Amino acid sequence: ISLPMAQNLRKEYISIEMLLNAHTMYAQFLDVIANTSPSHSSKSKMAGGTQNEFEKGIADKMERNAFRQKKSGLCKIIAKAATRASDALMEIISFSGGWLIDENISLSEEDTEEAQSRSHEMNAIRSTFLPKVVFMLHEVLDKTASWLEQVVYDTLIQFGSGSEDMLLALFSTFDESDRSNDDDVTMDVLTTSLAAPGYWHSKALSLASVIGNDANMINQVLGSDMERFQTSIAESHVKLGRCSNRDSLFDR
Repeated sequence: ISLPMAQNLRKEYISIEMLLNAHTMYAQFLDVIANTSPSHSSKSKMAGGTQNEFEKGIADKMERNAFRQKKSGLCKIIAKAATRASDALMEIISFSGGWLIDENISLSEEDTEEAQSRSHEMNAIRSTFLPKVVFMLHEVLDKTASWLEQVVYDTLIQFGSGSEDMLLALFSTFDESDRSNDDDVTMDVLTTSLAAPGYWHSKALSLASVIGNDANMINQVLGSDMERFQTSIAESHVKLGRCSNRDSLFDR
């Protein structure tokens, strides 16, 4: 076996291994998000009581902190599963030289029946699975954002006008950006925090540039699915506009 052919076989093995790993991460993500509710009840609001105003104030503050910590724990579970799945799927889409693309086949090897058959098989695999990977990735990003929007709704329903500060504090604990200006934190955290739905909608929208990059060689395999993909991206654009705006996100 020639060196170029050996290199191609190795690349093919790595590509298939990546696909199997990504599918495993995707299945695990679906299981996690299906079994992790974004909503839970505030204990103090369920219990009620006859406390005086001072006691109510202390109890309310403690319950807000407990509620936010509970939400933080749930968000960490979802963010971890979503990050693992999206990273694994993105690795396929952005694979150097194109996923399952032969780069080193010589002219003489192309002329052989075996090489031609292998090339057809790889193209068939690309055409079958690459579009699926694209939509699986968008699904992970969109489902994660929708789950986090439910976290926002649940908090707003239970704590009303005091929810905004709670949610911004929650978002800030997941934000790795280095900012000191309070206004920047308030505005940018809506799209930079892993606990904010806008972050995941933004990632979904960024798929358009990844797919449009000729180096990834994905356009040619999407074919009739391109219209469906464009529709998904348009929907992500609308959702991002809603979730990246403080007034629209918190006005439920």
